[in-house]
Amino acid sequence: MKRPVGQREDVRLPASKISVVVLFSAVSIALVMMAASHLMLGQIREEAVRQATRQQESSMSAMWEQMARRGRNFRIEDGKLYVGDYYVLNGDNEIPDRIFAITGSRATIFMGNVRVATNIMRSDGTRAIGTRMIGPAYQAIFREGTRYRGEADILGTPYFTAYDPIRDMHGKIIGALFVGVKQSEYLASYDRINLKIRAISVMLGMFFVLLAVLLVQVRKRSENALQQQLAFQQLLLDTIPSPIFSKDAQGRYNLCNKAFQDYVGAPREELLGKSVFDLWPGELAEQYQKMDQAIMESSGTQIYESQVRYADGTLRDVLFHKASFRDEKGMPGGLVGVILDITERKEAEMENSRLAAQMHQSRMVESLMIQLNHDLNTPLTPLFALLPMIKKQVDDPGLQRMLEICQQCANQIKGLAEKSLDLVRISSGHPQLIPVRLAATAEYALGEVADSLMQRGVACNNEIPADLCVRGSAEQLTLLFKNLLGNAARYASTNGEIKLGAALMDGMVQVWVQDDGEGLDQQHLALVFNEFFKADVARHDVSTQGLGLAICKRIIANHDGRIWAESPGKGLGTTIFFTLNATGAAPEEAKPEQPGSSQV
Repeated sequence: MKRPVGQREDVRLPASKISVVVLFSAVSIALVMMAASHLMLGQIREEAVRQATRQQESSMSAMWEQMARRGRNFRIEDGKLYVGDYYVLNGDNEIPDRIFAITGSRATIFMGNVRVATNIMRSDGTRAIGTRMIGPAYQAIFREGTRYRGEADILGTPYFTAYDPIRDMHGKIIGALFVGVKQSEYLASYDRINLKIRAISVMLGMFFVLLAVLLVQVRKRSENALQQQLAFQQLLLDTIPSPIFSKDAQGRYNLCNKAFQDYVGAPREELLGKSVFDLWPGELAEQYQKMDQAIMESSGTQIYESQVRYADGTLRDVLFHKASFRDEKGMPGGLVGVILDITERKEAEMENSRLAAQMHQSRMVESLMIQLNHDLNTPLTPLFALLPMIKKQVDDPGLQRMLEICQQCANQIKGLAEKSLDLVRISSGHPQLIPVRLAATAEYALGEVADSLMQRGVACNNEIPADLCVRGSAEQLTLLFKNLLGNAARYASTNGEIKLGAALMDGMVQVWVQDDGEGLDQQHLALVFNEFFKADVARHDVSTQGLGLAICKRIIANHDGRIWAESPGKGLGTTIFFTLNATGAAPEEAKPEQPGSSQV
């Protein structure tokens, strides 16, 4: 029977079928989105915790280094914790405060399990001196005799922590060192991202479910309204940055968002109705089809790692998150999927593995140098004690001169071992760079070499602006200035002068150390930074090791800077220049002009 002319044929699908399909699709998409969000948040938090752990390891190394400067052996005597021969750690809050200034981590020194020096504060603003270590850290340190790394509750506040035991010369645990940061401070950015993403996921999930419920309740809908709703759904998917797609039971693409189009490099019209063999290379297409068939047959969800050829032709590492669905008869109806690009994450993991291997090798070399330094100091110690005693009992000038040469050689061996250890330590990896006040660091180094300057009557003028900041390691920059000032003090004129200066130049901080000494030949300017190189005057000077400027060169390399020497010639002095990255500088009027005498 023919329908009358002008009568429009209704194109309808059973309302119950539409409802079930839409409901299943909405729930699947919501689940995939929530799963993807949960995975991403978990990865962000894991990375935050790993960074916190690395920071605490770095802070603990700095803490032990501070202890090593005060002595080697620990002991408890008269109710006080000592390090070295005389240094009392009880109430010495300078070390924890210095660690906080350098690394941003809180620090504590325990005598037994009682805090005797700390910058952990009570609620009333006083230091938590006298409080005790409890929890898993106490179990690890005092019952198992091992260090502790992990989370701990300190005075009611969760911390990321690191604890190391303190042992006396007999190996008995008599205290502990602690460094840590508040979880609330370290994870603040993560918590904000977590809240926003979860809120968006919940809102989108609730929206999809609400949309599906509404569609179940509405049994009649015009084709125009359905198309409008599908267009809105497509727009919503297009706002999601991750590529999303769906396929029918035959494996043909029937839905994708804009991110998927950008990934493939083709418009939606060229993608819909195509199979994997129409879009992807043969080997990848076979893998995709095999996995699609598996999820279609088993239903549920599927997560696996694979590769996708990006629009520019490069292969990207991705995670596929797929979920299949079935029609009202229980037959496979299709699948939906989300692609998460993990290329950068995998590259980062490979780089981390490479750096870890490099760090392991560096630590082996450093351990060897530490042992060598110890083994050299063991026979040298009695020589330092005996040679002066023997010299007092010898009247023969010739024998006295021989003893002086022996003393000088022993000093040279000791200095060479210490300088070599410094060189290995700073070469073992890049330090953590933080804002450092350059003038204060130079002033601290001046105090270290004050005796050498005084012996030769050399004056040092520190003209570095007080508020000039650079990105650097305070410990390594102190060692840098100490070597440069010690070198300048050695070769400056008697009763001469050393000048320190710094200024912003071309976006970098340029620093100079100028002396008025004997100067350098032009052919030696590039060689003085080589290991064990000595200019002609110093070749027979057993008080120098030829490593000071090599150490300076390695420190500047760790700070992504440049170092060089300039000298007008013999008898006209030498200026060492180096550059550092700035994080803040003095006001324009406070910046010193580079002295004319340092220009070559």
